Amino acid sequence: MISRRKVIKISGAMAAMGFSLNPAYAWLTGQPDKTISCDVLVIGSGIAGTVAALQAQEDGANVLMIDKAAKNQRGGNSKVCLGSFLMPENNSEEAKKAFVEDVKKKSLGGGRSDLYEVLADNILDSIKWAESNGAGFEPWLQQAPWRVGVRIASPGQYKGMPTLLKTLFDKYIEKGGKVLFKTKAKQLLVNGKGAVDGAVCQTEDGLVKISAKAVILATGGYSANREMLEAAHPGGANILIRGNKFITGDGIRLAQEIGAGTRGMVGVESLHLPVVYDGPNGRGSPTRALPYCLGINAEGKRFVDESLGYASFGKATLQQTRQTVALIFDEAMLQKEKRIGMSVELFKRAKGGLIEANGYEQLAKEIGVQPAALKSTLEAYNASVKDGKALGAEPPKTNLAEKINLNGKLFAFYPLTPSITMVYGGLTVNKNAQVTEPDGRPIKGLYAAGETINLYYHDYHGGGILSQSLVFGRIAANQAVKYAKE
Repeated sequence: MISRRKVIKISGAMAAMGFSLNPAYAWLTGQPDKTISCDVLVIGSGIAGTVAALQAQEDGANVLMIDKAAKNQRGGNSKVCLGSFLMPENNSEEAKKAFVEDVKKKSLGGGRSDLYEVLADNILDSIKWAESNGAGFEPWLQQAPWRVGVRIASPGQYKGMPTLLKTLFDKYIEKGGKVLFKTKAKQLLVNGKGAVDGAVCQTEDGLVKISAKAVILATGGYSANREMLEAAHPGGANILIRGNKFITGDGIRLAQEIGAGTRGMVGVESLHLPVVYDGPNGRGSPTRALPYCLGINAEGKRFVDESLGYASFGKATLQQTRQTVALIFDEAMLQKEKRIGMSVELFKRAKGGLIEANGYEQLAKEIGVQPAALKSTLEAYNASVKDGKALGAEPPKTNLAEKINLNGKLFAFYPLTPSITMVYGGLTVNKNAQVTEPDGRPIKGLYAAGETINLYYHDYHGGGILSQSLVFGRIAANQAVKYAKE
């Protein structure tokens, strides 16, 4: 162990030679009084951590899960998300190929495209595994206009994830798994062979050393770390945090301290920015409805192709006046498309943010825009609608375009502002979920899953994060147990 006094002395010497020492190394001041041993240490209790812990326990390892949160706060971002799991329609080669192509297209060819095939090959089997452990999922629902689809955790959006997490966590405990809450990993331990073999953790009673043959990082991304958000995108620290406040990049920084590589953590393309209504009884999300609706800014104009999805829409909203917009639709759209109804449900639960109006003039007043401007926008849009597209509109709408009745019953989700649920990018891993150095060299004994290794860039299909958490949580566990038994 290195004492704080020795760190300060080393720092001074290095500074005199023109070097700097990362202050993250200077926290450790003494030898832990207590040591705990296990085969596999899982850091984090969200869906990735819970899946990894349960799978490792099933694989015959002595597993310990830890989380810095209290027991009643466990679950990370998974606990507060909609609950969609992205997947191909079936396990045919054609369906899996379509899945990979659509995910690549959403990510503009960026992100971890080398791992999308791993996701396609494993997600349906992983869903079956979760079901075998008591989890329930709704029927497959296509994400039009794409070929991919989702299964939502039962009994439905936002309600299903707490149930799924509890089901898998209880199964982990039932199978003999151990867990420590209010236990924060402060430093990864590396042995003389250069392999990770545990962590030093902060508890309410002081420091504890946890010796492990393998460690799995499942601590999420950094969506609640204001410093890291600001580094990714100037002004990022001011964005409304929609997800769990404990997601502060701990696992990423722990691994960086021992040489792990990262990617995709810079620029607005690294931020996932859905729009929400921040209501008195929670937040309303128009995610399901958005591709079918029309986005209107403070000038009464459209500003982005809504059919591209909610992540692209959120980034575009960030550039609008007051960063506040409306999503409008008419009675015919509501009756025709059940996904709009799914979003309406969420706004009713949030106690606001859903506006009803008779005709465009009343709607314009409700959303604070000039009636003439809104009328001009909608008329120009209607004139360009043909065969489900509006390619002559400004901007064009490439899919799911339908004429809107200006003088009939109209609706709007309003006001909508960008919020951050998660980030793209994270630690680099290989197909075995091993954390790697920047040159691709695996770090022995260290694995990662979930938002800590996020695969995407620019945009993703809703449900892609939960699917990667499920798939790579299991892969990380399989590989960690195999390594621990060598």
